[in-house]
Amino acid sequence: MTRLQAEAFFCAYRDAFNRLDGDAVADLWHVPGGIADARGLTWWDDGAAMRANHRALCEVYRTSGFGRTAFSILHHEALGEAHAFVNVQWVLHRDDGSVLQAFGTGYQLVQTAQGPKVLLCTAYEEDLDRMRNDAAA
Repeated sequence: MTRLQAEAFFCAYRDAFNRLDGDAVADLWHVPGGIADARGLTWWDDGAAMRANHRALCEVYRTSGFGRTAFSILHHEALGEAHAFVNVQWVLHRDDGSVLQAFGTGYQLVQTAQGPKVLLCTAYEEDLDRMRNDAAA
C-alpha cells in the first residue's frame, strides 16, 4: 500500500471523527480486527462489538469538548501491495480551537475490496481517562 493510499485513508478516517460518526469510523475497520492499548488487546471477531466501541469512543470525544482533529503521518512502511504500517500523530482540538490532546497511534492497514481498513491499531499514547477527567472538571 502506498503512502498516498494511506494518506487518503486517514483523510476519510479524520473526517469520520470530525463528524463524531462512530459508524463511519467503524466502516473503516476490518473484521476481525483489534486494538492494543493500555488495557491490553481487544480483538473483535464480529462487527457489532467493534461498532459499539467506536460509537462509545465518539461519545467520549463529544463529552470532552472535541471540535475537530488533524493528523500527520510520522512513518509509512509499505508491506507489499496490500498492507502498510503507518504511525500517525493526532491533534484533537476543542470547539474553541485549543488542544484537547495530542498523541501518536500506530496502524496496520490492509487493502480490501472496499478500500483500506484498519486491521490492528496500537494506541500507545492516547489517554481517554485524562479526557474524561478534563471534561468532568
